[in-house]
Amino acid sequence: MGDQDPYKGIFALLEDAVAGGVTPGCVALVWRAGSLEYHEAHGVLATDERSSVRDVPVRRDTRYDLASLTKVLATTTLAALFVSDGRVRLDDEVPAPFSSGYPGVTLRDLLAHEGGFPAHREFFVRDDLRSRDAVLRAVAQEPRDASPRVQALYSDLGFMTLGAWLEYLGGDRLDRLFMRSLAPLIRGETDAVPDLAFRPTSGGTLSWQDERRVAPTEVYEPTRTGALTHEALRHASQDVGHGFVHDDNAFVMGGVAGHAGLFGSAEAVLEVARGWLELRIPGLDRGVRDTFWGWSSALGSPRRLGWDGVSPDGTGSTGAAIHPSSVGHLGFTGCSLWIDPRAPAIYVLLSNRVHPRRGDAEGIRGLRRAFHAAAALSQAR
Repeated sequence: MGDQDPYKGIFALLEDAVAGGVTPGCVALVWRAGSLEYHEAHGVLATDERSSVRDVPVRRDTRYDLASLTKVLATTTLAALFVSDGRVRLDDEVPAPFSSGYPGVTLRDLLAHEGGFPAHREFFVRDDLRSRDAVLRAVAQEPRDASPRVQALYSDLGFMTLGAWLEYLGGDRLDRLFMRSLAPLIRGETDAVPDLAFRPTSGGTLSWQDERRVAPTEVYEPTRTGALTHEALRHASQDVGHGFVHDDNAFVMGGVAGHAGLFGSAEAVLEVARGWLELRIPGLDRGVRDTFWGWSSALGSPRRLGWDGVSPDGTGSTGAAIHPSSVGHLGFTGCSLWIDPRAPAIYVLLSNRVHPRRGDAEGIRGLRRAFHAAAALSQAR
């Protein structure tokens, strides 16, 4: 990159992050006002000697485990489409059997994380929960942490419930509903295989070509607290998570869940983000989009409906770099997406910071803030 390139700061920042061990590699993308201004790959897919893709360079089209970006790209998008076509209303209550432990919870509550659901439960450690239906029954029976609309508590369980409700409304599994709704956008005019999908592998194996397109996640060791069970590891036949979802609960649900499961490239993430920003998602109503993005909680939460908002005190992943009206989300594996409708601009940062081990999250937190600050600085030049 030349000395006059306004994005050399981003390039140097991400190269330093890789060299410093924040993540083995990453792909970053900055889109602004119709122009793809930065799209670069940094580092390698894996560093652990047990990985088959150790030291293989990351490519721009590398697919990452998107973790909780699934909540906005898939689950929230489908919810917005179902509201747009009148299939469900925001104030409709969760139907049985999903509501057995949570009477009175509405679609709006689920999207805003105000349904009173616990944040997380380790269902995957239970031998009696080895299927999607079994896990969802356990979610419905889990005691609530609060009454609806009393507090905002970010919850995987709420989005697991939301995913099941959408399947009930759509009459099909979440991954198939997602592909049918988003295929025209993701595939484009060439009708190529999409770079955004649940379960990039079948039966726990990847082809040689796909091995080099999908970034591994964690090295699973018998002593790791919260690791996948040995039974699950034997089923996957892997010491390194590669091609199956990193989230343990989503894994025992077959890799398709409302809270996690999507794998994708930075450019595919961008396309769905632009679909929201430019109303290019078929069937998405402008008023519904604005409601999902513009709703503010009476409880003081920065969350929108499904989406997260900018932390008003500047301590969040975007710092003070982007407009307060921006929406986005984070993924535990090291991914983030933010949309600034005022600029307009979209920022995507995908990484596998959990490889070879998840470790301390402070590194990725600092990198996210620095990335958005550098992207905003590039705009000013």
